[in-house]
Formats: sequence, structure tokens, C-alpha cells
Amino acid sequence: MELHSNVYYKHADINIMVKLDRLFKEHRGDREKFISFAVELNPEDGQALAEDITDIVDQIDFDLGPESIHSTAGYSVAHFVHGSAGDEFIEAILLFLKALVPEIHAQAWGCGDDDPWEFWFKFEDDELVREDDEPFNDPDEDEEIKTSIYAWWHAEMPEKIKEGFLNQEEG
Repeated sequence: MELHSNVYYKHADINIMVKLDRLFKEHRGDREKFISFAVELNPEDGQALAEDITDIVDQIDFDLGPESIHSTAGYSVAHFVHGSAGDEFIEAILLFLKALVPEIHAQAWGCGDDDPWEFWFKFEDDELVREDDEPFNDPDEDEEIKTSIYAWWHAEMPEKIKEGFLNQEEG
């Protein structure tokens, strides 16, 4: 099974955004490069945080290297493809980003490639919250998903960002 995920992150300082993008784009599986980019972002804790996350993942080049990064509505969007542990890796990436750059706004959406299943991550204060749903099973459940999980996850996001299977159905 493959899991596809989009990690959204934004910081008010454009220099930090450039460094965050470099963190994901330029390490190419080199642990020491990844650590050095983390230290640039957080000289005090970057090394320990980067060492911790590189110990968690299976392969640095794939698990911390998104297939693509693009910008939309002021956010960088890193698209990852992982195996069955992908949701756990995305959770670790979000916790890493928040610890590395505490002022960051970061959240993620992901889905499996088999069944219509979605997972959502968003910080509430400093606590990372996860929600899961299975759309397309029942129209009434879909409406509940849209008014609860979708509304919660999109609350602080720009109108232009529309994640989720049910939003894709709309157009």
C-alpha cells in the first residue's frame, strides 16, 4: 500500500521558508546534509531534532524527501509518497517542524491508495491532533465529515487550499 500526503507549512520570514524548502529538497538522502540544514534553522536544537527524526524513518532520501514541493497561497506544499508507515512518518515530520521552528504553521493531509481513507493532522496550540475519515460510504456520513473534520482542518487555511476526497468531488 502507498500513502500519499501533503505537508503544508508557512512561516512569516521568507528566509526561513527558503531554508525549510532546502531542508527537504537538497539533502538527497545525505544524513549530514539534512542535519546541517536543520542546524541552520535552529542552531540550539537542530542537530538533536534532525538526528532523532533520521533515526525514526526507514530511508532518509525517500521518507524525508518529498516527490515534489510547490508553493500555493503562501504555503509550501511537500508531497510525499510512503509505504504503510507513511502516516507515522508524516506525524514525525510535523512534530519535527514544530520543534525546529516553533512559530511555523504546519499541517498535513494524506490518503491511502486502496480504500477511500484520509488522515488529517493539525496543531491545536502545541498539540498535534489527528483525525481520520472514510468518505463515500454514506451520503449522510459524508456531510458529517465535511462539517466536522473538513471544516476543522481548513479553518485556518486560505480559501484556495481545498484538501480531501469530498472537495475533489465538488469540482
